[in-house]
Amino acid sequence: MVDITFDLETCSLAPTAAVMSIGAEAWKRYDEHSPFFGEGDGLLKYPTYSAHVDLRSMFLAGFTFDQSTADWWAKQSDEAKQALLANDSDDEPCQPIDIVITEFLDWVKKDVMEKLGDDDLCLWAQGTDFDVAILRYICYKMGIKFGIEHTQFRDHRTFYLEAARIFWDAKSFEIVHAHGGNMDPFSIDWAYQQTRDYKDIMDDGAAHDPLFDCKRSIYSTWQIMRRLRENVTFAQCDDKHQDLNIS
Repeated sequence: MVDITFDLETCSLAPTAAVMSIGAEAWKRYDEHSPFFGEGDGLLKYPTYSAHVDLRSMFLAGFTFDQSTADWWAKQSDEAKQALLANDSDDEPCQPIDIVITEFLDWVKKDVMEKLGDDDLCLWAQGTDFDVAILRYICYKMGIKFGIEHTQFRDHRTFYLEAARIFWDAKSFEIVHAHGGNMDPFSIDWAYQQTRDYKDIMDDGAAHDPLFDCKRSIYSTWQIMRRLRENVTFAQCDDKHQDLNIS
């Protein structure tokens, strides 16, 4: 299993949005100590990918810029703005969008999947209708071979909230069974209190820095995955398949 999370910072919320920067990180769902590849583990030389896009390439190709998103960016922290501008230098110039996305897809295949010797890819994003839709449109618009099946996409937000709902329902059922009454409506605030936020343990970035946003999504999902595994046992069956028992 190869898990990779990617995040785009954009100039619009539309599927045709111009992209300012991209960040991506490979991670380990089954590791008991940390989801992140370490410098000394010898598994991946390049566990992350990041790039800033030359917006002229997006303007000339007709991608979408909108004023409301520009106004939103103007209100963000100085750290977030600095992260957006950090790689715009002579040493690391911004690249045209077709080069950035081609390099990103090559990184997924060559620097991660081939290095790990695994072609079972799960490509994660935060939400179902934003980053993935924009990535698909860029590949379509620029004539870049996409090469990722629809069954390989995963959504951090949906996975996390539905997993948290399982724990909420189990807890609420126990209370109702013991004391009667009705089950309380699911609380999203409660859900996000069930795991630690990456920014609470590692202050190495700012919100809306795409790599930092990837790490936050990864860390929360990895924690809720661990909790699910701790509550699942496999019952032995007569056939080659196994049934899941939730304890």
